[in-house]
Amino acid sequence: MSTTEAVKTTQLLENLYGEYYRPLNWEYGKKSRNFFAKIKKGTKSLFDRVFLKSYIIDEQICFKKKDFIEGEIIEQKSVYIKGTKQEATFHGFFIIHNNAGGIYGETISQKDTLEYFECKEKFPEIQESVKTKLRLKLGDVIRKLSQKYGDQLIVEVLADIMEEYFPDT
Repeated sequence: MSTTEAVKTTQLLENLYGEYYRPLNWEYGKKSRNFFAKIKKGTKSLFDRVFLKSYIIDEQICFKKKDFIEGEIIEQKSVYIKGTKQEATFHGFFIIHNNAGGIYGETISQKDTLEYFECKEKFPEIQESVKTKLRLKLGDVIRKLSQKYGDQLIVEVLADIMEEYFPDT
């Protein structure tokens, strides 16, 4: 995406009370169907969905903020039903963004969602805790060696090691 292209976000939920958020694009009729679902790459279909649990506070549907993790892909769908006719009044895939004003979704296409999961399979993310532990261990060794051999020599040796082990980076 170019820097001039605007990111389209939609407010999906607003704060109701504490950690509970009320959906803004929701059909409230008796026969309506609504859901929020976490999206994963599917095994038998394009996507697998894990539906989020809803709660009721003062007869209002709400969801817990902790289920809307920053950067995660969520699908929301609201369907209005009258007789035998059904109409999706709101539907989309969204990358979640949290801020003080509510929970927002950055629109993402199904194609881009599939590409995202494909990329994630090729380059799995390192968990932050593992990354932090590794950083601490390497930092400790580098500090000890810097005290013994000097900063300049350590920088040169690290650069050589990086070139040798990771030539494409």
